[in-house]
Order: sequence, then C-alpha cells, then structure tokens
Amino acid sequence: MDITSELPDECIANIISKTSPHDACRMSLVSRTFSSAAASNLVWEALLPPDHQQIISESVSSSSSLSTMLSKKDLYFSLCDNPILIGNGNRSFTIHKWSGKKSYMLGARELGVIWGDASQYWKWSSLAESPLLPKSRFSEVAHLVEVCWLHVWGNIETKILSPNTRYGAYLIYTIGDQFNGLEKPVKLSVRFLDEIRCDFINAYLLSRTSMDDAPEEEDAQFPRDREDMWMEIEMGEFFNHDQVDRVVEMELRETEVLNWKSGLVIHGIEVRPKDLR
Repeated sequence: MDITSELPDECIANIISKTSPHDACRMSLVSRTFSSAAASNLVWEALLPPDHQQIISESVSSSSSLSTMLSKKDLYFSLCDNPILIGNGNRSFTIHKWSGKKSYMLGARELGVIWGDASQYWKWSSLAESPLLPKSRFSEVAHLVEVCWLHVWGNIETKILSPNTRYGAYLIYTIGDQFNGLEKPVKLSVRFLDEIRCDFINAYLLSRTSMDDAPEEEDAQFPRDREDMWMEIEMGEFFNHDQVDRVVEMELRETEVLNWKSGLVIHGIEVRPKDLR
C-alpha cells in the first residue's frame, strides 16, 4: 500500500522543499504522488536563490522574461545550464545544479589588467574576430600580446553570493597557438580586502603534458581542461559567512622573473561553490 497517497500533495511538496535539489530529484522516483509534488512550483520556488527574480531582472538579454515563461523547476534547471549575462554584460550568473548555490563569472572586461588599454601589450577581441577560440559567453576576451609585468585581478562582493558556503575562484583562459614565456611559474591568490595578509599559490599556466620539462613541485597548481574547451586553474578559496559583507580579491601576477610573456587569452574569473556533489 502506498501510504503517501493518503497525504495531501501540498504537504509532501512542503516537506520536499526543505531538502536539496538533488534530494528533490531522487524523491520524485519514490511514487507518482511524490513525482507530482516534487515537480511543483512550491518546491522549486524554495530551492531557487531567494533573490533570483531580482538577478534575472538585471539580465541584458531575453533571459529577463524567463521567470514568467517557465515553471519554477524548468527555470531552476535553465539557470543551471544557461548562464545569464547581468549588469553591463561583463558578468554572468548561474546556479550550482545539485545545491542551488549561486555562481558568478567575471568576464575579462570586468577585471583589472595592468596596461590592458595599451594595444602593444593587450588586445581585446570578440568571438567573431577570433573564430579559433572556444565559445565565449562574453562579448570580448583579452589577448596578451606581450608583457613582462603580468598582473590581473578581480573583485566580488560576498553579499551577492550564497551564505555559509565555501567558494573557489578559478581563472578561465586558454593558450594561443603562438605563445612565449608562459612556462615560468605565476602567483595566484584569493583574499578578503580587509585582511593584510595575502598567501600566494605557485602555479603554472601550461599543463604538465604540454611542458617539455615539467616541474616537480608538489604544492604547485596546474590547469585542467573544461567541458567548454577553455582551461581553468584554481586561484584559491574562501568561506562566505552569513551576515558579513566583505569584498574578495582574486589575483594573478608574475612580477618577479619579469621575462617577456605572450599568448595568454583570458576569458574571466569564475567564483563557484566547492566540495559539493
């Protein structure tokens, strides 16, 4: 006997709404009654970020009409799989599928780049101008023409992120066909701006397999390939406490060796939840 059939759908939906997106999907397999309740707007309204409608309203594309066109469940998974551009179009927003936590990406134009406005050092181009690059969600990416002093950084306010969540920051980039000087280590860091101390991570922008003489440093970071054909490397992490508004700075620099470097193409910096299914 299916005892769940004796419970009102609204009661079951209210229980499911107190769980997680992952659990809601699993509970939909329990019975027809659970399946119906787990798909309800009541459940997915609770699992969406509380300020999702405000964020969608800031979209610079047709995404602003999503909240009226889709059910709450379809809206949830649309925001998981289809990042929306917000603000001036240089940021994107998405949802971590199995937790409902918020993720953001700062496009290259949202970052600070030393000498970024000098065409002899950096070039900015659209996807149409660079057809060989992976697809970009932003209108422009940054191409490193040649510098010896490499310094790129981005800031994000913790108040727009999900509270009580550990986040990681990731530099999203690729390496052009013709590059130089990128085999040397760089420094990566993530810190709160109100903290004096800053711990840097030693990292390599080239993958181990692409280096003729790969370093043996155990604590050095190396990039990995992403499904969207870009590369990413973790810059660091931080915990976003509830009720505390702070600014996080994420930084890439190479200002010690000062060799000439070229061929780096920066897509942006992604800030997303860590240690979640």
